[in-house]
Amino acid sequence: MYTLGLLWLAATFFTTLARAAFTLTQNYQGQSFFDAWTFLSGVDGNSSSNVLYQTREQALQKGLVSVNAAGHAIIKMDNITDGTKNPTFGRSSVYILSNATVSAGSLVIMDATAMPFGCSVWPAFWMQGQVWPADGEIDIAENVNLETKNQYALHTAQGCMHPSAEQTNATLETGTLISTDCFNETNYNQGCLVGDPSPNSFGAGFKSTGGGAFATLWDDTGFKIWFFPRASIPADLSSDSPNPSGWSTPTASFPTSACDTPNFFGPQSIIFNINVCGSYPESNFNPSCPGKCQDFVGVPSNYDNAYFEVSYLRVFTG
Repeated sequence: MYTLGLLWLAATFFTTLARAAFTLTQNYQGQSFFDAWTFLSGVDGNSSSNVLYQTREQALQKGLVSVNAAGHAIIKMDNITDGTKNPTFGRSSVYILSNATVSAGSLVIMDATAMPFGCSVWPAFWMQGQVWPADGEIDIAENVNLETKNQYALHTAQGCMHPSAEQTNATLETGTLISTDCFNETNYNQGCLVGDPSPNSFGAGFKSTGGGAFATLWDDTGFKIWFFPRASIPADLSSDSPNPSGWSTPTASFPTSACDTPNFFGPQSIIFNINVCGSYPESNFNPSCPGKCQDFVGVPSNYDNAYFEVSYLRVFTG
């Protein structure tokens, strides 16, 4: 009995170690960053926005995607064209989704030194399944206008929830619970939403403090998302063998106890996009921004800060 008990403990220990081991499977970095993406083009059919997404060729020609001298990928909105005399003007921008997908058993790490911000600006770094909402959506970095606190969300078919406030404690997540129902038809597709308490997790605050890293773990316990400010990034995060079990409490956590993730999430494409106006920024426009959202669209200098600067994006499986 004693020997069998030791064998069982040993097996459990090594199984845990095996699960903690990750292998790098996708690496988006440097001059090859944009080689494995699909560029969606045209208007945004999902929101009443004032954006015109560009093809790969158009985006390269207009300088909306590039790699700078530091080897960082730049994904930006047009800040040159004056559209003030065109009442139907749509500002050129970028919407890219990864050709490779991410599935359960993955760790996604994105390190950036800047993310887009400004009145009317609606950027996102997120993941979405092939069929929406049946295959789910995971919003890793998203907010609007001049907000400086990031928000994390799931959007799904009916039946997926975040634990209630009574069920949530400091061991689950450090973020602030905003809404619990992930169903896309609840509260105008707000999703189950967790707010980041850090005033430097988005926008101008993120950029002024050197940015940071977002890590998303998708395993058989659900989703865990961490935001690490530049000064607090774990030493192993940028290595070839990151170990989430040694990190602090996640900023946001969506456990399978409240959402049966295998039934609500299929393989996900990774997405970067920068939208302008639309339902989300317009509903949150005042008091942070004066006037109406559309008043900003035609003036190019309003978009000088509307860009991602991504050090790297890596996907591990384990």
